[in-house]
Amino acid sequence: MAGSVNTLLELRQQDPLIVERPTVNCLSETPLHVAALLGHEDFAKEILRQKPRIAEELDSRKSSALHIASQKGYVGIVKALLQVIPDKCSDTDVDGRNPLHLAAMRGHIDVLEELARAKPDAASARLIWGETILHLCVKHNQLEALKFLLENMGDSELLNAKDDYGMTILHLAVADKQIEAIKLLTTSTAIEVNAVTANGFTAWDILAQSKRDTKDWDIGELLRRAGAISAQDLQLPANELAVIQTNSVTSHENNQKHEGKKDLKGTPWNLDDWLEKKRNAAMVVASVISTMGFQAAVDPPQSPQLAASSFVVWNTIGFLASLSLILLLIIDLPINRILFAWILAWIMSLAIVAMAITYIVSIALIGDPNSSYSNNTTSAVLVWMAAVGIVSALVHISRLMVMMIKRMRKSIRRLSHIQAQDGRDYEPPIASVL
Repeated sequence: MAGSVNTLLELRQQDPLIVERPTVNCLSETPLHVAALLGHEDFAKEILRQKPRIAEELDSRKSSALHIASQKGYVGIVKALLQVIPDKCSDTDVDGRNPLHLAAMRGHIDVLEELARAKPDAASARLIWGETILHLCVKHNQLEALKFLLENMGDSELLNAKDDYGMTILHLAVADKQIEAIKLLTTSTAIEVNAVTANGFTAWDILAQSKRDTKDWDIGELLRRAGAISAQDLQLPANELAVIQTNSVTSHENNQKHEGKKDLKGTPWNLDDWLEKKRNAAMVVASVISTMGFQAAVDPPQSPQLAASSFVVWNTIGFLASLSLILLLIIDLPINRILFAWILAWIMSLAIVAMAITYIVSIALIGDPNSSYSNNTTSAVLVWMAAVGIVSALVHISRLMVMMIKRMRKSIRRLSHIQAQDGRDYEPPIASVL
């Protein structure tokens, strides 16, 4: 365990078979395995000098001393073993990993250099689930090892290789949100950015369906600039596909100018996140309105005209609207998200208007209806309601117009594409004329 060469030589003189005895007794690890595990380079070299064939022995996990030394990163022991067994770089352990795989998983660049020099073909070996050595670099976040392999043996076939699930190294990097790896792959290599997994997802789809993160905007920028699109858009003809890629980059550049106004975190806008924020805000507002309505009903203004006034009616409307809003937010109806947002907006508007009218009625009941204070307060609330109503109407009308314009443009683009296809498919009846 101490790696003493002198002790080994003394024991060798006392028992010439001391090095061979572990293999004869069918022990799991040989002294060379232990030396490779602990990094005793001189000890390992002496064992190899006395018995070179011990380097071929395997432990219970089918690992040779070369596997262990490569995984630990002891480049001196690796060099000594390669002088004895240079053709063993392709041997795999019980998990299907050869020494190059193990070195890449731990990011030992110097070991990778020695192994790749001895057996370059070992880097192309696949693991049990079809993974390549590049997959291992990304899965274990070994960026430097990935750079080394791409620079020295990153041919197109290995770069775009897929595992048994159809995942390329770009899919893995996007799923794990490794920005540096994505930047390397999209800017310095010829990787296929729109490769599709076995489930029909591109790298863009994986980003869109992943959990929101502050890195998403940067990742989306890299993918857009590389021409990444959704798998649904891949079904379009080539000319429309080029238009989508151009519009994707253009829209990203335009959105980047206003990104600071939209989101301080720099993350891309997402409908689900937006609805979740609105849902939380609506729950707070509905709780406040329901509390106000309940308090007003328990402790109403002291006025003899209360029973005959509209105070009770509007307070009840606002209270029930807020309760209905809370109920909808809790049960989460399985309907279209946009429709659900519109329903919440209208119920919230009804509750707010009802509370405003309740306030006007309560002011009229408490004070003198002919006083200037009561009239001014009522006028101010009515002006506020009118202004809010006009602004809301303008916003909804503008949204409706934008939606109609987008649909018209889409229809015109689709019609022009169909006409272009008909023009290419049409062949004049020359034979009938002749």
